[in-house]
Amino acid sequence: MKKGIVVAGSINIDMVFSLPRLPLQGETVSGGSFAAHPGGKGANQAVAAARLGAPTVFLGCVGEDSWGDFLLAGLQQAGVDCSYVTKVPGPSGCAGIYVAAGGENMIAVATGANSHTTPEKVIRAREVFSTARVLMTQLEIPVETVAAALELAKSAGLISILDPAPVKALTPEMLSLVDYITPNALEASELTGIDVHCWNTADQAARKLRSMGPETVIITMGKQGAFFSGPQGHVRILAPRVVAVDSTAAGDAFNAALAVALAQGTEPDIAADIAAAAGALAVSRAGAQPSLPTLEELAQVVKLPW
Repeated sequence: MKKGIVVAGSINIDMVFSLPRLPLQGETVSGGSFAAHPGGKGANQAVAAARLGAPTVFLGCVGEDSWGDFLLAGLQQAGVDCSYVTKVPGPSGCAGIYVAAGGENMIAVATGANSHTTPEKVIRAREVFSTARVLMTQLEIPVETVAAALELAKSAGLISILDPAPVKALTPEMLSLVDYITPNALEASELTGIDVHCWNTADQAARKLRSMGPETVIITMGKQGAFFSGPQGHVRILAPRVVAVDSTAAGDAFNAALAVALAQGTEPDIAADIAAAAGALAVSRAGAQPSLPTLEELAQVVKLPW
């Protein structure tokens, strides 16, 4: 059985400011610390999948600036195949991340080189889709590129996972290509018009999203866990209790663990349990890629059926 992962997505340099609290509009908050880490939702998910033992290929772009090589090195060090990463003129993507003492964050992103991840670049990499089991993609690259990746995945028989972040309007045609969609509560609210704030409203939003195309919906709900809705049923996924340090890459860890578990043939609801554990581990550590768990670390907090 094929077990490889293809990730079509963004790669950024994360400028992380750890602060006593998040600033209000127009306010300056001092007394924090600063660090720069490789990040971007696509790259984070690729690194997370590779750390969990899956053969992983990343499709994306970096700039010809001082950060480009640094970002590529972060992927390669984790064991990600970067054969389809392109260097393009101009700056690499950049995210400014403010993290409060309790782990809450605010993020602003300058797209940079990620805007050059075109459908043509994905189509040129079609051969990797024939050797993989799961596609992961997000919305920090052009929507038309995401659609092209989903179409290739569908034609090649891959399982597709769409992390709809940052949230954007999605056509019924595009949603019909998605097997698993994994919004957080805010994104699910934006996509469905239902204010997701509890398990009942998560259930309502998940059912509506499923009616829009995806077979399975998993709404992540922070420390509460996640709500799973699919052909297997509707289940609350409880997250392990951890001391929250930084929630920046929790969703990326969740999606990667979900992808790896599905690639291993794990039942979807069990895969969601494993994903919740990976997300909780990421929350307990600082940084985006530095916080992503290894397979050994994940196996210490949840039983892995492979």
